[in-house]
Amino acid sequence: MTRRVAFFTIGESPRSDVVPAMAALLGAQVQVDEYGALDALDAAARARLAPRPGAHCFATRLRDGGSITLDKEATEHRLAEVMREADGAGYDLLVPLCTGTALPRLRTWMVEPQQVVDQAMVALARHARRVGTLVPLAAQIDTFHLAQPLPCALQIDHASPYERDPALAAAAFERAGRALAGCDFIVMHCMGYTEAMRAQVARASGRPTLLSNHLVAHTLAQLLA
Repeated sequence: MTRRVAFFTIGESPRSDVVPAMAALLGAQVQVDEYGALDALDAAARARLAPRPGAHCFATRLRDGGSITLDKEATEHRLAEVMREADGAGYDLLVPLCTGTALPRLRTWMVEPQQVVDQAMVALARHARRVGTLVPLAAQIDTFHLAQPLPCALQIDHASPYERDPALAAAAFERAGRALAGCDFIVMHCMGYTEAMRAQVARASGRPTLLSNHLVAHTLAQLLA
Protein backbone atom coordinates (compact mmCIF):
# COMPACT_ATOMS: atom_id res chain seq x y z
CA MET A 1 0.00 0.00 0.00
CA THR A 2 1.33 3.44 -0.93
CA ARG A 3 1.66 5.87 1.96
CA ARG A 4 1.69 9.63 1.42
CA VAL A 5 3.73 12.22 3.28
CA ALA A 6 3.90 15.98 2.69
CA PHE A 7 7.06 17.91 3.52
CA PHE A 8 6.87 21.67 4.11
CA THR A 9 9.83 24.04 3.86
CA ILE A 10 9.86 27.62 5.08
CA GLY A 11 11.72 28.43 1.86
CA GLU A 12 11.05 27.21 -1.68
CA SER A 13 10.31 23.67 -2.77
CA PRO A 14 11.61 21.31 -3.91
CA ARG A 15 14.32 20.88 -1.29
CA SER A 16 16.72 18.99 -3.51
CA ASP A 17 19.42 19.28 -0.85
CA VAL A 18 17.67 17.13 1.79
CA VAL A 19 14.41 15.55 0.60
CA PRO A 20 15.90 12.96 -1.81
CA ALA A 21 18.07 11.55 0.99
CA MET A 22 15.11 11.47 3.38
CA ALA A 23 12.86 9.89 0.73
CA ALA A 24 15.44 7.15 0.17
CA LEU A 25 15.24 6.28 3.86
CA LEU A 26 11.43 6.20 3.72
CA GLY A 27 11.38 3.64 0.92
CA ALA A 28 9.70 3.28 -2.47
CA GLN A 29 6.28 2.64 -0.93
CA VAL A 30 6.08 6.24 0.35
CA GLN A 31 4.93 9.03 -1.99
CA VAL A 32 6.55 12.32 -1.08
CA ASP A 33 5.07 15.72 -1.97
CA GLU A 34 6.71 19.05 -1.19
CA TYR A 35 5.33 22.48 -0.39
CA GLY A 36 7.19 25.75 0.21
CA ALA A 37 6.09 28.76 2.22
CA LEU A 38 7.62 31.02 -0.43
CA ASP A 39 6.44 29.10 -3.52
CA ALA A 40 3.45 31.25 -4.42
CA LEU A 41 4.77 34.62 -3.21
CA ASP A 42 5.88 37.49 -5.42
CA ALA A 43 8.76 39.81 -4.56
CA ALA A 44 6.56 42.21 -2.58
CA ALA A 45 5.08 39.42 -0.47
CA ARG A 46 8.53 38.02 0.23
CA ALA A 47 9.76 41.45 1.24
CA ARG A 48 7.09 41.51 3.95
CA LEU A 49 8.76 38.43 5.46
CA ALA A 50 12.11 40.18 5.87
CA PRO A 51 13.59 40.12 9.39
CA ARG A 52 12.68 43.00 11.67
CA PRO A 53 15.51 44.64 13.63
CA GLY A 54 16.15 42.63 16.77
CA ALA A 55 13.52 39.99 15.96
CA HIS A 56 14.12 36.24 15.76
CA CYS A 57 14.96 35.03 12.27
CA PHE A 58 15.21 31.90 10.11
CA ALA A 59 17.66 31.00 7.36
CA THR A 60 16.32 28.82 4.58
CA ARG A 61 17.04 27.63 1.04
CA LEU A 62 15.70 28.86 -2.28
CA ARG A 63 15.01 26.63 -5.28
CA ASP A 64 18.12 27.82 -7.12
CA GLY A 65 20.37 26.87 -4.22
CA GLY A 66 20.63 30.37 -2.79
CA SER A 67 19.49 31.31 0.69
CA ILE A 68 17.26 33.87 2.34
CA THR A 69 16.83 35.14 5.90
CA LEU A 70 13.24 35.56 7.09
CA ASP A 71 11.40 36.97 10.08
CA LYS A 72 10.49 34.05 12.35
CA GLU A 73 6.98 35.15 13.37
CA ALA A 74 5.87 36.26 9.90
CA THR A 75 7.24 33.07 8.33
CA GLU A 76 5.47 30.89 10.87
CA HIS A 77 2.15 32.52 9.91
CA ARG A 78 2.84 31.90 6.23
CA LEU A 79 3.90 28.29 6.84
CA ALA A 80 0.67 27.70 8.79
CA GLU A 81 -1.35 28.95 5.80
CA VAL A 82 0.41 26.53 3.44
CA MET A 83 0.00 23.60 5.82
CA ARG A 84 -3.71 24.29 6.29
CA GLU A 85 -4.16 24.21 2.50
CA ALA A 86 -2.71 20.68 2.44
CA ASP A 87 -4.63 19.49 5.49
CA GLY A 88 -7.40 17.09 4.54
CA ALA A 89 -5.73 16.15 1.22
CA GLY A 90 -5.36 12.52 2.24
CA TYR A 91 -1.81 12.53 3.56
CA ASP A 92 -0.76 10.01 6.17
CA LEU A 93 1.68 12.49 7.71
CA LEU A 94 2.51 16.18 7.47
CA VAL A 95 6.14 17.06 8.24
CA PRO A 96 7.60 20.58 8.35
CA LEU A 97 11.26 20.62 7.29
CA CYS A 98 12.30 22.92 10.09
CA THR A 99 13.06 22.90 13.78
CA GLY A 100 12.17 25.59 16.27
CA THR A 101 8.94 26.54 14.50
CA ALA A 102 5.53 27.25 16.04
CA LEU A 103 3.02 25.07 14.18
CA PRO A 104 -0.78 25.10 13.76
CA ARG A 105 -3.17 22.45 15.03
CA LEU A 106 -4.33 20.36 12.07
CA ARG A 107 -6.63 17.40 11.43
CA THR A 108 -3.91 15.34 9.75
CA TRP A 109 -1.29 13.67 11.93
CA MET A 110 1.76 15.92 12.06
CA VAL A 111 5.28 14.98 13.12
CA GLU A 112 7.24 17.94 14.50
CA PRO A 113 10.96 17.55 13.78
CA GLN A 114 11.86 19.75 16.73
CA GLN A 115 10.13 17.36 19.12
CA VAL A 116 11.80 14.30 17.56
CA VAL A 117 15.25 15.89 17.58
CA ASP A 118 15.05 17.69 20.92
CA GLN A 119 13.60 14.76 22.84
CA ALA A 120 16.32 12.52 21.39
CA MET A 121 18.91 15.03 22.56
CA VAL A 122 17.45 15.01 26.07
CA ALA A 123 17.46 11.21 26.19
CA LEU A 124 21.03 10.91 24.92
CA ALA A 125 22.23 13.66 27.27
CA ARG A 126 20.99 11.84 30.37
CA HIS A 127 24.52 10.70 31.28
CA ALA A 128 26.50 13.24 29.25
CA ARG A 129 28.48 16.20 30.55
CA ARG A 130 28.19 18.52 27.55
CA VAL A 131 26.16 18.42 24.34
CA GLY A 132 26.99 20.44 21.23
CA THR A 133 24.54 21.71 18.66
CA LEU A 134 24.92 23.57 15.40
CA VAL A 135 22.57 26.25 14.00
CA PRO A 136 22.85 28.16 10.69
CA LEU A 137 23.28 31.75 11.91
CA ALA A 138 25.33 33.39 14.63
CA ALA A 139 22.28 35.56 15.34
CA GLN A 140 20.32 32.43 16.30
CA ILE A 141 22.65 31.37 19.10
CA ASP A 142 21.29 33.75 21.75
CA THR A 143 17.65 32.85 21.01
CA PHE A 144 18.13 29.09 20.54
CA HIS A 145 16.09 26.90 22.86
CA LEU A 146 15.12 23.25 23.01
CA ALA A 147 11.63 21.87 23.52
CA GLN A 148 12.87 20.58 26.87
CA PRO A 149 15.95 21.63 28.86
CA LEU A 150 18.96 19.31 28.78
CA PRO A 151 20.19 17.66 32.00
CA CYS A 152 23.72 18.84 31.20
CA ALA A 153 25.58 21.76 29.65
CA LEU A 154 24.72 22.84 26.09
CA GLN A 155 27.27 24.45 23.78
CA ILE A 156 25.97 26.11 20.60
CA ASP A 157 27.90 27.08 17.50
CA HIS A 158 26.94 28.07 13.96
CA ALA A 159 27.68 27.18 10.34
CA SER A 160 25.32 27.82 7.46
CA PRO A 161 24.15 24.89 5.30
CA TYR A 162 23.35 27.43 2.57
CA GLU A 163 26.83 28.87 1.91
CA ARG A 164 27.39 28.51 -1.86
CA ASP A 165 31.19 28.90 -1.79
CA PRO A 166 32.57 25.38 -1.11
CA ALA A 167 35.76 26.69 0.45
CA LEU A 168 33.93 29.01 2.84
CA ALA A 169 31.45 26.26 3.73
CA ALA A 170 34.20 23.73 4.45
CA ALA A 171 36.05 26.26 6.61
CA ALA A 172 32.90 27.03 8.60
CA PHE A 173 32.18 23.38 9.38
CA GLU A 174 35.84 22.72 10.20
CA ARG A 175 35.88 25.65 12.63
CA ALA A 176 32.57 24.69 14.24
CA GLY A 177 33.62 21.08 14.64
CA ARG A 178 36.85 22.07 16.38
CA ALA A 179 34.91 24.45 18.64
CA LEU A 180 32.57 21.62 19.72
CA ALA A 181 35.31 19.01 20.19
CA GLY A 182 34.83 19.05 23.98
CA CYS A 183 31.24 17.82 23.74
CA ASP A 184 30.13 14.22 24.28
CA PHE A 185 28.11 14.35 21.06
CA ILE A 186 26.92 16.94 18.55
CA VAL A 187 23.50 17.44 16.94
CA MET A 188 23.25 19.42 13.73
CA HIS A 189 19.92 20.99 14.55
CA CYS A 190 18.83 22.54 11.25
CA MET A 191 17.03 20.24 8.79
CA GLY A 192 19.10 21.75 5.95
CA TYR A 193 22.35 20.10 6.99
CA THR A 194 23.48 17.21 4.78
CA GLU A 195 25.43 14.01 5.34
CA ALA A 196 28.53 15.57 3.76
CA MET A 197 28.33 18.45 6.25
CA ARG A 198 27.83 16.01 9.13
CA ALA A 199 30.93 14.11 8.08
CA GLN A 200 32.96 17.34 8.04
CA VAL A 201 31.90 18.24 11.58
CA ALA A 202 32.48 14.70 12.84
CA ARG A 203 36.01 14.64 11.40
CA ALA A 204 36.90 18.07 12.76
CA SER A 205 35.47 17.41 16.22
CA GLY A 206 36.29 13.74 16.62
CA ARG A 207 32.89 13.41 18.30
CA PRO A 208 29.73 11.44 17.41
CA THR A 209 27.64 13.77 15.25
CA LEU A 210 23.93 13.37 14.50
CA LEU A 211 21.98 14.80 11.57
CA SER A 212 18.50 16.06 12.46
CA ASN A 213 16.87 15.19 9.14
CA HIS A 214 18.15 11.61 9.39
CA LEU A 215 16.77 11.28 12.93
CA VAL A 216 13.40 12.42 11.61
CA ALA A 217 13.51 10.30 8.44
CA HIS A 218 14.32 7.09 10.33
CA THR A 219 11.37 7.79 12.66
CA LEU A 220 9.04 8.47 9.73
CA ALA A 221 10.17 5.31 7.96
CA GLN A 222 9.03 3.17 10.87
CA LEU A 223 5.76 5.06 11.25
CA LEU A 224 4.97 4.62 7.55
CA ALA A 225 6.19 1.03 7.16
